[in-house]
Amino acid sequence: MADASPEARLRAELARTSAAQLGAADPLASAWVSANAGTGKTHVLTNRVLRLLLAGTAPERILCLTFTKAAAAEMSSRVFARLARWVTADEASLVDDLTRLADRPPEPAEVAKARDLFTIAIETPGGLKVQTIHAFCERLLQRFPLEAGVSPQFAILDEQTGRDLEREAVLSVLADATRAPQSQLGRALATAVAYAADATFDELLRAAMRRRDWLEAAPHLDDGGERHSGAEALYRQLLGVRARGSAADIEAERAAVLPDGDLARIATVLGDGGKTDVKHADLLRAARQAGTAAVR
Repeated sequence: MADASPEARLRAELARTSAAQLGAADPLASAWVSANAGTGKTHVLTNRVLRLLLAGTAPERILCLTFTKAAAAEMSSRVFARLARWVTADEASLVDDLTRLADRPPEPAEVAKARDLFTIAIETPGGLKVQTIHAFCERLLQRFPLEAGVSPQFAILDEQTGRDLEREAVLSVLADATRAPQSQLGRALATAVAYAADATFDELLRAAMRRRDWLEAAPHLDDGGERHSGAEALYRQLLGVRARGSAADIEAERAAVLPDGDLARIATVLGDGGKTDVKHADLLRAARQAGTAAVR
């Protein structure tokens, strides 16, 4: 039997997709939708909300969460635009829309309810809740500040205020480190400066501050034994270095990656090159002199 034509395959795929979307929009189904941008996720969510409303769910009991304000606005706009269209649609158009929404002809009571949903949603105190995850969490903290361990008078920082406070804190820490260069903070600053030019120092600080997990774990790295032993163990684990290997061991193993004769020839060639090549030649010679790896 010959393969189906491209048009037939396309129709079959569209039918399969429509069936999957109908299933995901069913309020009785617990669904997880994963798809690329522009493939109909918002359409499915809009239909799910509309079917919840048609089934009698009160608007104030429906909560839709999104990542961005733009997505929340788009979702809300689609729901209310559909409800507004149902108010003024003629009977045939409304029945057709409801049939495609639920994949079955609507009951007369559902047709009548569809015309009332726009008014119900508009007049409901608090309305239909379509908001970002951040806005939902903020509202939750406002309702239960003591249970969450925050001040009842807390306020959300805007981006500019947050940047100003961050800069103020950075300048304060840098001033303390500069006034006491032999302190732990001063030595840490000297180490950071050694690895960053003037133009990249701020970038280095921002990158470090973005690693909140590391910053919060840093005070607890030492385990009470040898200084920085906790940090050493953590770095060995993350970098895949065995627990008892030394720097000399690693240097020796690096020297054994290529035969000694190949290393000698490469070092000779690089030695006749530019400044960077000469530097690499010196490193290769140092690797050759590391000796045999002492694996522990």
